[in-house]
Amino acid sequence: MGDRVLVTGGAGSVGRWVVRHLAEQGHEVTVASRTDHGEVEGMTQFMELDTSDAENCRRVVEGHNRVIHLSAFPAPGMVEGSDMFRVNCGGTYNLLEACVRHGVNHVAIASSINALGQKYGTAPFTVRYFPIDEDHPQVLSDPYSFSKQVTEEIAHNFWLQSGLSSVCLRIPAVMAPSDWSRQSMERQRETWGRDFTSDFWVMIDSRDSAIAFALASEPTYEGAHTCFVNDTVNVANLPARELAARWYPYVTDFRAPLEGAEAMVSPARFQALLGWEPKYSWRDLADGGEMP
Repeated sequence: MGDRVLVTGGAGSVGRWVVRHLAEQGHEVTVASRTDHGEVEGMTQFMELDTSDAENCRRVVEGHNRVIHLSAFPAPGMVEGSDMFRVNCGGTYNLLEACVRHGVNHVAIASSINALGQKYGTAPFTVRYFPIDEDHPQVLSDPYSFSKQVTEEIAHNFWLQSGLSSVCLRIPAVMAPSDWSRQSMERQRETWGRDFTSDFWVMIDSRDSAIAFALASEPTYEGAHTCFVNDTVNVANLPARELAARWYPYVTDFRAPLEGAEAMVSPARFQALLGWEPKYSWRDLADGGEMP
């Protein structure tokens, strides 16, 4: 018999893949968001959720034994900074508080690669070393990136005060299989290789992200963890050392061999924690594979 899993933001571009994956595993999946977006493949039921309302969070969480929290503003500029914090941070606090009240012991939470502060901030960001990992210094000078860092701290606080285990997944750009036609793949490679330096040429397939979120909600670990989750090869399809030399020539600290087109951001912590490995890659197409 499967679990009863709550997926906040389950009708979003990432959430839909998470819901489908969970349903394929035999779980009952509740999709919760402010607006009913209609049928989501694999959804058992829909519940209206306003994470800024603590009582609403308690009602929605009740009866579930696993929670995946994706509901948040996914990018800067959508709302004022105060609203960004009210939803992204206050909403996470309310939801985790509800989890503690109703005996949910493990939560998977969407953070972002932008918790580093490298992409949207007004202050200069300096890469200290490659591959970047969770210990790399953050420079947070915009509301969105700061809200992601605060979300990670909220999760850590709930582990300390209540024993609620969690993984905050620092996801990069999430690409669906339909994004990887041969033409679009070549455009992506050209763009990412030329000037898409702020995400360090990493992405994740939507199916791999779904597997990662599902794993992070399972009761197989303890503690509050923050982990990068991304493909282990770079989208530029160029040697990592060549990318570093061209775009970050001042970096001299390399903490892994980086031989070949390896990712410049390391998912090793998540791999070690839960045994996750990416199964899908645009390189399957580049090497002559079939579209999934």
